[in-house]
Amino acid sequence: MNYEELLETRDSRQTNKVRLPYGYFYKRLIDGKYSNFVEFHDELSDNIAFNECIRKQCEALSQIKNKHQLRFTPNEGDDGIYAVAVETGNYLTIEQLLNDSPAVVAKGDFMDSVVSDLVNLTAELHQQGIQYLCFSPNNVFVRKNDNTVRLLLHGSFFLPLKSQEEVFDGVEDYVAPEVLAEGKADDRSDVYSLAKFVDYLYASSGLPFELKHVIQKATAENPEDRYASVEDMYKAMKNRRNIRRTGTIAAAALAIALIVVGMFFEMLPNTEPVEFVKPVEEPVEESLLDEGFDPLTELGPDADSATIAKAIQDYMMNDSDKVDEKKMREFQTKAENIFRKQYTKEADAILSKIYNNERMNNNEKNFKATSEEVMKELVQKQREMAANSALSDETAQRIASEIIEQLTEKKKAELAKKEKEE
Repeated sequence: MNYEELLETRDSRQTNKVRLPYGYFYKRLIDGKYSNFVEFHDELSDNIAFNECIRKQCEALSQIKNKHQLRFTPNEGDDGIYAVAVETGNYLTIEQLLNDSPAVVAKGDFMDSVVSDLVNLTAELHQQGIQYLCFSPNNVFVRKNDNTVRLLLHGSFFLPLKSQEEVFDGVEDYVAPEVLAEGKADDRSDVYSLAKFVDYLYASSGLPFELKHVIQKATAENPEDRYASVEDMYKAMKNRRNIRRTGTIAAAALAIALIVVGMFFEMLPNTEPVEFVKPVEEPVEESLLDEGFDPLTELGPDADSATIAKAIQDYMMNDSDKVDEKKMREFQTKAENIFRKQYTKEADAILSKIYNNERMNNNEKNFKATSEEVMKELVQKQREMAANSALSDETAQRIASEIIEQLTEKKKAELAKKEKEE
């Protein structure tokens, strides 16, 4: 193949026409540069009313500054507007993109980015009374270098035409029924079409279960049964996804909670069953405080367990003949409350090392290693605090396990709430 034949082959490949609903999109080599054109079907270019629609649309869209809106200039011949010259850039349709690179749908945030950009531009157009009406895969463009979406001609400008089938030839499935049947449209017509487009994007992988209800509502036959706006539809999509993600996080958090509590008990020494004694909730009776110094009132609520233990020891040594069971239960309750408060603070800080989004997203090996370290630290802290308090090891273990269960439930709920807000 000589040089001229090579150029001819390249030009032929570059200028292949891509069918759109209302014409053909192609590149034309002019003065050494490629320019984008849309050549209309003959039945449209010969229509005087269609020509007027193009002129009005060109004028209206020149005021749209959104980067996702393509601009164009009409090309007029003796018989009217036969084509439009589209702004410079390397563009292809979503249909072309997915045919050439089907794996792009699984790349990063491609799906969310495409849909959110379309929603934002469409919402801006709706504020000016413009509807796209046909989000078919061969009527939505992307810029080739970064796959960001672009829109070109908007269907609402063609509503004055007698027949909408000529404008939306071959893509009727992506157009709301009221547009095709009556030539009438509003913002809910775009809700229908955009939902059809979202369904198309998920065709290869299957529409996620949480989005099926949203798509079903958005594509209802009766416009009154659809979402009022594309923003409402998009919000419903995000809410459904968040619910599923929250459920997944909650399930993971519950599993972690079971692991945490289970590992905590595995690391504790075997002990005989201890009967649970509910802490005394009523205040200390005045009659118990008649005899001089009383650690329950004199030490205050911020005393630590070691101070309480020393006070009780001194009390028993000085007043061993006056000690009764009720008095000692009061001492026990005070010591338990102080231990509970201090251990809660320590355990909360320790558990925060694994109860966060970063740790929960770690691989299984890293998460297990971190969890084991946390459990060792919890057990060690419980033993240290029990040794410095007036509590037995059995009582300290019981209180510590209760606190760990309460904290894991709390942190599980906080993670779920945060995930939902995001």
